[in-house]
Amino acid sequence: MSLNRQPRKVALCFSAGLILVFLGLYLDGRDRIFTLNAVTEAASLVTTDGAFSEWRVGGAALYTEPFTTEGAAISLSENAYLLIRRGTRVDIQRHGIQDVRLTLRSSEGSVGGIVSPGNDDRRLGKWASLKVASEERPLVWPFRGNLVVGDDVSSGVDSILLQGTVNVLEEQLFRDTRYNAGTSELDRGDKVGFWREPDEHEEAVVEGFLRIEPSNQERFTEALNAIQLVAHGSADHVKVERLGSSGYQIRATSWARFLYDPLLSFFAGLGALLFAAIEIYSNVREILRDVATRD
Repeated sequence: MSLNRQPRKVALCFSAGLILVFLGLYLDGRDRIFTLNAVTEAASLVTTDGAFSEWRVGGAALYTEPFTTEGAAISLSENAYLLIRRGTRVDIQRHGIQDVRLTLRSSEGSVGGIVSPGNDDRRLGKWASLKVASEERPLVWPFRGNLVVGDDVSSGVDSILLQGTVNVLEEQLFRDTRYNAGTSELDRGDKVGFWREPDEHEEAVVEGFLRIEPSNQERFTEALNAIQLVAHGSADHVKVERLGSSGYQIRATSWARFLYDPLLSFFAGLGALLFAAIEIYSNVREILRDVATRD
């Protein structure tokens, strides 16, 4: 009798062990990378690394005071670069294929400086604004810092997020690889931010770049509107603020890994196969025993 029940006991023990393994995998903490790919008319950045904040601004118009008139703007040389100081807030705005407006603010001294090879360098104060033209070739500005894309939609806002997607990449078990744990589409007018803590007390640091397509359509077949933006970084969630609702959070739930992690899917399939094999063995054994008894 004990021999007949042995396969079922093995199957029961195996099932219990499999449940414990899957429970451990469910509770296992893993690093998640959120990637934002967006087209936007507005973005706000607080830099955390000056090495990622050296932007080409050749031919830009520089304003050093908030109420500086157009005629009092300082024209920068064609080989000028903007060096943004760590901790500076940078607001970026562009409508259509027009010039890009950069506004820099800092509560702790200079926002950075202007470097022009062959010309005198210029140190900026606590506030500065630049009007940057992109006519002949694209501008690519890398960054690292706390990022907010889009703006709250209201009657006084004229720059919004136009479109975008958020992908969640989660670390795969036992491998230095990642898998796509979900994709969310953003609506026009959303406001997006990255957060490291679940209670939203700490913004996540992300890396990425802004790409400004040139407005000269004779050289490029199509001049793309607004700002092309890509950002990615480790975070707890991405918060989306949406007009007409309280907004929502984009996360990678622990259950998602059982759907998208190929290694876990393999283990699940292997477990199901072994369990089925034990059941088949048990049934075949009982059939053979009945046949032997009849004989």
